[in-house]
Order: sequence, then C-alpha cells, then structure tokens
Amino acid sequence: MHAKLIAADSRVALISSANLTDRALSHNIEVGVVLHDPEVARKLVAHFQALTDSRTGVLQQLNK
Repeated sequence: MHAKLIAADSRVALISSANLTDRALSHNIEVGVVLHDPEVARKLVAHFQALTDSRTGVLQQLNK
C-alpha cells in the first residue's frame, strides 16, 4: 500500500489507500483514517513540505 494524504487546512487530515477516482472508490477495497488532530495534521503538512522543498527535499517538484 502507498498512502495518500489530504490536509486542506492543517487541522484535519485524511490518510488513505484510496485513489480518488470514481472507479477506485466504487470497485476497490480501500482503507483510510480521518485525523481530527491539529498537531498531527500540522506535522504531516510540514513533513510533506520538507519532502518537496527545492533546496533540501527528496521529491522533485512538478512543472518547474
């Protein structure tokens, strides 16, 4: 499984195995958790931002 993360406001986060497509959501067995914990959501957002930082991150940004 590779997880997907959605954190729209740094207060609530969704971590899920689901691809957010009609087919995946209607035909696959998926699992996910909604975290209503601002501290955890902020840490997840900060971690993702660090991974995509053009100076130090390990993930390349798209559309450079």
